[in-house]
Amino acid sequence: MDLLKPFGEIDVLSLYGRIAPYLRDFLKGKEIASKTYVPKAKVPYFLNRAGKLGELWIEDFDYIDEEFLKLRARYHLSEVKNRLNERQVLLWRYFVPRKYSEFFYATNGEGEGKPIERIFIDIDRTNMPAEKSLEVTRLLIEIMEEQRRTDNEFNELVESIAVYWTGSSFHVYCFLSRPQPPEFYEEKVQYHSKGALFKSWTDVWVRQIKQKVSFKVAGGHEKKEDHIIIDPSQTPSGKLARVPLGCLHMKDFEPDGVSVPLSESMLYDDGIVEWLRSLTPEYVVKHAESFAGYLWGL
Repeated sequence: MDLLKPFGEIDVLSLYGRIAPYLRDFLKGKEIASKTYVPKAKVPYFLNRAGKLGELWIEDFDYIDEEFLKLRARYHLSEVKNRLNERQVLLWRYFVPRKYSEFFYATNGEGEGKPIERIFIDIDRTNMPAEKSLEVTRLLIEIMEEQRRTDNEFNELVESIAVYWTGSSFHVYCFLSRPQPPEFYEEKVQYHSKGALFKSWTDVWVRQIKQKVSFKVAGGHEKKEDHIIIDPSQTPSGKLARVPLGCLHMKDFEPDGVSVPLSESMLYDDGIVEWLRSLTPEYVVKHAESFAGYLWGL
């Protein structure tokens, strides 16, 4: 059976339903979102999230079974809605059959002003080689680990550090030992290009990495050609992050990668980018239990 076309039609829930059990702890209490691609449309994709459709949770993926997938391949929702439960209807609306969707979640919950439990940093490479984003990721991890040894506050607050392959580049997470108030983001995480009275952690990380590499690195959320961007802006509540295990990465309306967490040995393997690019959804599902062991840290 084709994992992405289980009954002849595209259905990402065949993949995401298989991955969901390994994400239950990671996504517990976090609202699910999706990014669905529409070829030849004026707007190439649309987002579905809690404010539009209602809240979808990782536990709802328990309702994905073979019969549900068969119905999605053969019918429109209006034709079979009375044969589905409320959560299956919501799954259908979030992840539309016959379309590719990426799998997202609310990093620190939907809505503004909620506590911060995890710091999310996107290593955005735009047109730069993935190997350059790997170099920056390695340096960032090394700087963070040194900071844990020398900065008591950072060491006390950061319980673990994780690295994920997005299907194209890398994400770095810091899981906090206890939730922090919303202003923690502005004080410690937000990147300031200039004029800040006090430097954030990200300000310091970006400056140190710039001194260590031969290519252009910047902080913030603005994409720049020929730069690697260190972007923590999706950390606050109300922002979205890519699910770090089993999420398709899309290019030109087709999947070109799949997300996985990394171990420390994988991160420092010189052939890791080539290997990560070769990963298929089938391989990730087959080895999901092993990959899931790295979700919470290197």
